[in-house]
Amino acid sequence: MTRVLITGGAKGLGRACVRTALKNGGHVTVLDADASGLTQLPDGVSAIHADLADAAELRSAINRLSASEPFDIVIMNAGINATGPFETLPVERQAKLIAVNLTAPMALTTALIQADKIARDGRLVFVGSLSHFVSYPGASTYAGTKDGLTVFARSLRRHLRRSLGIRVQVVAPGPMDTDHATEHSPTPDDRGTRMHPSVVADTIWRSWSGFLIVPGMAASGASILGRLLPGMAGRIMRRVIFEKLQARTSEPSNLSSR
Repeated sequence: MTRVLITGGAKGLGRACVRTALKNGGHVTVLDADASGLTQLPDGVSAIHADLADAAELRSAINRLSASEPFDIVIMNAGINATGPFETLPVERQAKLIAVNLTAPMALTTALIQADKIARDGRLVFVGSLSHFVSYPGASTYAGTKDGLTVFARSLRRHLRRSLGIRVQVVAPGPMDTDHATEHSPTPDDRGTRMHPSVVADTIWRSWSGFLIVPGMAASGASILGRLLPGMAGRIMRRVIFEKLQARTSEPSNLSSR
């Protein structure tokens, strides 16, 4: 039986990853700050409640994971966002974004490897962002954490593969049809036009090789544009995201999880 750890698995993409893992016979452990969401997970899923921005709760979660059996797949999915002009984003919100999106997955990765809790020939998957290729004006701190996570993963990739047999991957999805994406979208009424998280979850499950995973034709096309014509991609992102966000509100939105 494939043992799977998913952070941020109570809703959105994480919940879709839970469903995909169960559908494929996996034994799933979910780590999430959403106590209510954890109670609604399917039967048989092991739940660990922890706010990854809280150092004490993170240490407690690490202790519980260190006592578990090794995981075959670890999906570092937990993430939060805050949108609006960068200069209006309070330092405290930036600190929480960095803690949840970057510091916590780095700490969890370190602890899992030190405790030998990722199986040889296992996979360590980080959920990054399409912003790695095209930028994300209006969510600069979020984009920075996701790029930091991508570089962290790239730096681990060869060492972990050669020394421990662990495959390190990054998935870079575009906008998904989730509550998280809707809250931070400049056009929240476009639900149904974005990629369903189950498609991304299935892509993650199937992608046993390769480092950067970009699900869907639209996201793949955007990533190519960002690499070949970064200036044009930046201008497009500013027009379709930043300017519309400014029109929606002059204040940053509340933090929310993926």
